[in-house]
Amino acid sequence: MKPIDRPLYLKRIEPMINTEFIKIITGVRRSGKSYLLLMIKDKLLSMGVDKDQIIYINFENPEFFDLLSYKDLYKYLKDKVVANKKVYLLFDEIQEVSEWQKLINGLRIAFDSDIYVTGSNASLLWKDGHLLNWSIC
Repeated sequence: MKPIDRPLYLKRIEPMINTEFIKIITGVRRSGKSYLLLMIKDKLLSMGVDKDQIIYINFENPEFFDLLSYKDLYKYLKDKVVANKKVYLLFDEIQEVSEWQKLINGLRIAFDSDIYVTGSNASLLWKDGHLLNWSIC
């Protein structure tokens, strides 16, 4: 099945590229969140962002099952981030990572980063009964 191009969704996200906000893309399963994240990756490349500045991880892919702890993911990212360059972090199904909220907030401090996450779970928006103050797409 061929993915459906979603130019209107991408157009809504484009003004938020290179902002400090964490971009959260939510929706029901199989609604195109992963494909939209890949469209964002393509957009960044077309804007001249180097491939080594973009880190895309789909946490449902068995290749990344060893990164489902926030500590392991942080170690992985430290090795991948290019010094003195902005890093674009694209995390698909981030709710699979334990204590991901803590990590995402910390990444904003640790790296010059632009962060995008997807998930189909309400845990993306709530922590300890409070709505997280992040940009939701």
